[in-house]
Amino acid sequence: MHVTTPMTREVTVVPPELGLDVAYRIMQRKRIRHLPVAAGGELLGMLSDRDVLTHARLSDDGALIVPAISCGVAMTPSPATCDADATVDQVVRVMTERKIDALPVVAPSGRLVGLVTSTDLLLLLLNPPEAQPLPYRFELEELQEEPRAEA
Repeated sequence: MHVTTPMTREVTVVPPELGLDVAYRIMQRKRIRHLPVAAGGELLGMLSDRDVLTHARLSDDGALIVPAISCGVAMTPSPATCDADATVDQVVRVMTERKIDALPVVAPSGRLVGLVTSTDLLLLLLNPPEAQPLPYRFELEELQEEPRAEA
């Protein structure tokens, strides 16, 4: 089956000064495991659930306590990336060789334009495309703080 329209992906992006505790709540609410960390559209690093766990601790009752350190401190700096013209094969190769589950997509200018995750790649198996370029159209949501719940 040929994918004629790219799938839209909404990618949440956080600034480096955002608190790790806030970023973790965003991850939980949106049910995501990776957040690109960017400033002015430039990718600075990646924050994964594993980065959160590295800095968190368990309370006496077993609850996870995530510190309010900045995402810039907790993130993995200078992550591997791909460009928007990368093929699925190229993306899979980078992700498996580096043992990572998310790969930021950057424009030639270095501006972050999207994110491909291992879940995205698995979902492609449901409708394997004949075309090799990544079948995504990305929409970035840059958060400066945790959005308030609607009443």
